[in-house]
Amino acid sequence: MTTHFDTLFPTLNSITAAGDIRASATDFRVIEHHEVNFTESGEHLWFNIEKTDSNTAWVATQLASACKVPARQVGFAGMKDRHAVTQQWFSVQLPKISDIELITAKLPDEVTILEHHWHQSKIKTGQLKFNEFILVIRNVNGDQTAIEENIVLVEQRGVPNYFGPQRFGHDLNNIQQAKDWFADKIRVNNKKLRGILISTARSHIFNLIVAHRIKHDLWQQVIPGDILQLDQSHSWFPASDATETELTERLSDFDIHITAALWGEDQVQSTDQCAELENSIAATLPEYQPGFIQHRVKQDRRAIRIYPNELQHQWQDDALLLSFKLQPGAYATSVLREIIQIQT
Repeated sequence: MTTHFDTLFPTLNSITAAGDIRASATDFRVIEHHEVNFTESGEHLWFNIEKTDSNTAWVATQLASACKVPARQVGFAGMKDRHAVTQQWFSVQLPKISDIELITAKLPDEVTILEHHWHQSKIKTGQLKFNEFILVIRNVNGDQTAIEENIVLVEQRGVPNYFGPQRFGHDLNNIQQAKDWFADKIRVNNKKLRGILISTARSHIFNLIVAHRIKHDLWQQVIPGDILQLDQSHSWFPASDATETELTERLSDFDIHITAALWGEDQVQSTDQCAELENSIAATLPEYQPGFIQHRVKQDRRAIRIYPNELQHQWQDDALLLSFKLQPGAYATSVLREIIQIQT
């Protein structure tokens, strides 16, 4: 079934088969990987936790309660899927040595401590190397050959780096809520919800820019004024700094990626044709700009393409097993929807 999300933000590949995801939490596994040399000293205790059918914020609250500290003293790199089995790192500021067994005993059954280490600093948002996904799509209905052809295409050219449906809430309801809040039609006092709605507005514009470039065959074509991002980095440079041949080769090698705007109050960093394209799309959503100005949201950039590393697949009767690794901030659903239509 085609959703409103699919209509707004089309896929790159032709999708003819469908399947079920998350028939159980164990069908969607996520493992967070870090590169941290633990000092085994300091006042921050890092926990590698496996959680089942639980959201990250709830686990952080449970961990704070078990350690008898305020929630602000618990850190994590990012939110993980709720209806899944995920391994994720949390840190807790504990100036005094704590009894790990006592903390473990106070945690609910959905939460298991796999390992722990002392470190000199708190875990920061986005502080991870990559996320590993191990997924099972059941009741696959459609041509397996077509699915495998899509997998090959994903390996050859990557996938659009869309923000996933979860960023926009149930049936994309966060979009209208953000518009109403920015227009002072509703009050939003909750700080967390405010952050969610600002992110929704920026993600909406970003996804529309990516969709436009896909529709007009500009997804992997550099246009005047583009800003390029180094792979696995937040470093950018204008396309004008390199020759067309160099850009083509580096794009083909996934060494660099074209970016699109994460909107804010100030001027977009792109120029020429790219800036015209991005400004024209943002202009279709004038409701957002007053909110960006009022809340001092700064312009940023995000790559419009991601590459799933170590993409592997295996068939078990009518079930498709997929595994791959994604850089922080990328959505597994953006990979899945380029392979098969997912029914949740």
